[in-house]
Amino acid sequence: MTRWQWTCDGVDWDEVEALFTAVELGGRKGDKLRRAFLASQVVCFVYDDDILIGVARALTDGEYHALIYDVAVHPDYQRAGIGSEMMAHLLDRLPVWRVMLVADDDVQDFYARLGFARHTQAMARFDWDNLYDAPDA
Repeated sequence: MTRWQWTCDGVDWDEVEALFTAVELGGRKGDKLRRAFLASQVVCFVYDDDILIGVARALTDGEYHALIYDVAVHPDYQRAGIGSEMMAHLLDRLPVWRVMLVADDDVQDFYARLGFARHTQAMARFDWDNLYDAPDA
């Protein structure tokens, strides 16, 4: 049975890290991963019985803008509608006019089917030195 969880209560962060490893989303490790989810206004954890099969999180000001991050569905459960359902639930919890996300080229068609489009007015700055380094909690 699929179970949806919208808080970080009782989450096994080793399971979350293993999920990110399974979907090859690097850089999501250790306590830094836990802190990222705890600092997010909207979080989603999807379980098949007790097996973690999907996660996502979003940051928002609750008025105008939101950013969705770290959407991951275990490879054994992909193409079964879980990612689409997870995104629909996230968007329902983000009552703002602009929702943005970062997506690798290989998953952009998936997000396009959900109504997302490439955006020419966005910029990014990367500090690769801080990708794995985590400050003390």
